[in-house]
Amino acid sequence: MYCKVLLTGIFFVFLSISNAQSGIMRSYYSDGVPRSEVSYVNDILDGQALYYYPNGNLKSEKNYSKGKLHGFVREYFDNGLLKEEYAMRDGLNEGTYRSYYENGGLKELIIYEKGIQIRKNNFSYDATYVTPVEAFQAGNRQQQVLYKRKTMLICNVEICPVPVGGLSSIQENLVYPEHALLYGLEGTVVLIATISEKGEVVATEIVKGIGLGCDEAAQEAVKKTQFIPGQNFGKVVESKVTLNVEFKIFDRSLIQNVKEMDGNKNQEHNTINEKQISNKPANVLSINCDEQVCPRPIGGVDAIIEKFEIPSVAKRLKIKGEIVIEAEVDKFGIIRDTKVIKGVGYGCDDALEIAILKTKFVSAKNNGIDVDSKIILSYTLSID
Repeated sequence: MYCKVLLTGIFFVFLSISNAQSGIMRSYYSDGVPRSEVSYVNDILDGQALYYYPNGNLKSEKNYSKGKLHGFVREYFDNGLLKEEYAMRDGLNEGTYRSYYENGGLKELIIYEKGIQIRKNNFSYDATYVTPVEAFQAGNRQQQVLYKRKTMLICNVEICPVPVGGLSSIQENLVYPEHALLYGLEGTVVLIATISEKGEVVATEIVKGIGLGCDEAAQEAVKKTQFIPGQNFGKVVESKVTLNVEFKIFDRSLIQNVKEMDGNKNQEHNTINEKQISNKPANVLSINCDEQVCPRPIGGVDAIIEKFEIPSVAKRLKIKGEIVIEAEVDKFGIIRDTKVIKGVGYGCDDALEIAILKTKFVSAKNNGIDVDSKIILSYTLSID
């Protein structure tokens, strides 16, 4: 639910500069991630040439000799899986050419001799094929990216687990909670993720949260992310890694869109509420406040009563009495806090608090403007 514009730029660094270009030419994306590293000798491609995706993973690697492709050529998907690989000799295909589907399955196999195709085989897409985790390591460069940025992950193993598509893949899985957008809430959720030997997220634990649904959204985004598992002494092991999930609203118009949607819902329910309240017996549940227009539960007082689960012991004893609860309702109609002023005990007071907290309200108004408010809810409990 958010968008980010990434501006890219190219900067060149020469290891040696003379009239004829010799050395390694490097270019970078605007955030410092390498874009390419290409070797030249006297203005001619000679040696290795590497190209990268914006997430830092390899896009392709090629080898040249005196301007001609000579050696292995490998192309990668942005998650690190091989896309195609083949060998070249003096600019001509030589040996086996392989291409792969996005799930890692073999797509095509061709045999060449001195640039001439000898044999070709095509393979159907297999949706059930499961890519081995180690296959993602072919073009994955996330550890190097983290090291260069000096933002190494904190983990309990020698080599930390990393997302196969880079840390940005977690952000791509992130869904901004509606309430957080209403408040314009931004911040960073810190959590610990447990990564299995297969690179799957098996558990998450919030270390530092920011609330309004962001903590749960961060956990869900991490759980949807595939990882390259951590290692100890060259062996893949289950590990724990600390991750920072950023919540930042890049498009401020989203806040207004959510507010308008929320306002439309409130208007639809207001008409229903008035009819429902008028049809209810008096003094069952009353709401009072000091504002010009008091907050009202969406769905009427029935919305609270239906959520009120009377404890079995109270039913058995046929408890009667009045429960009075003070509640804080913010300008978006969300209950922020509750306090029992008068109760009947036997779990009834807590049960009514929970019912109120689960209910969304139409906010209070002063001079037509939504405002934060406090309300007093009085409920007459009578069990026959």
